[in-house]
Amino acid sequence: MSHDIGAGTVIRTAEEHDLTVLQDIERAAGRCFAAIGMGAVAEAEPPPTETLREYQQDGRAWVTVDGSGRPVAYLIADLVDGCAHIEQVSVHPDHAG
Repeated sequence: MSHDIGAGTVIRTAEEHDLTVLQDIERAAGRCFAAIGMGAVAEAEPPPTETLREYQQDGRAWVTVDGSGRPVAYLIADLVDGCAHIEQVSVHPDHAG
C-alpha cells in the first residue's frame, strides 16, 4: 500500500528488494555526522538485512520513494508498552531538508 502525501512524495511499506537500499541510505545519512565531529555515528553500520527484514515482514518499515520508485528515506518502528515507537528514521542527504 502506498500514499501520495503531496508534491509527488509517496510513502509505502518497505519491500524485500528495498532492504539493501535502506542500508545504503543509512550509510549516506551517517556520513553527514562526520562533518560535525560525530565520527562514531558516521562510522556506525546500518542494521543487518535480517533485522530490517523482521521490521519489513512485521509491517513496521516504510519508505519514501523518488519519482522512479527508488527509496530515498525510511522509518522503522517498534512497539513499546503497546505504543508505536519510532526506532530509526534515515534520509539520504540528496533528499534531506
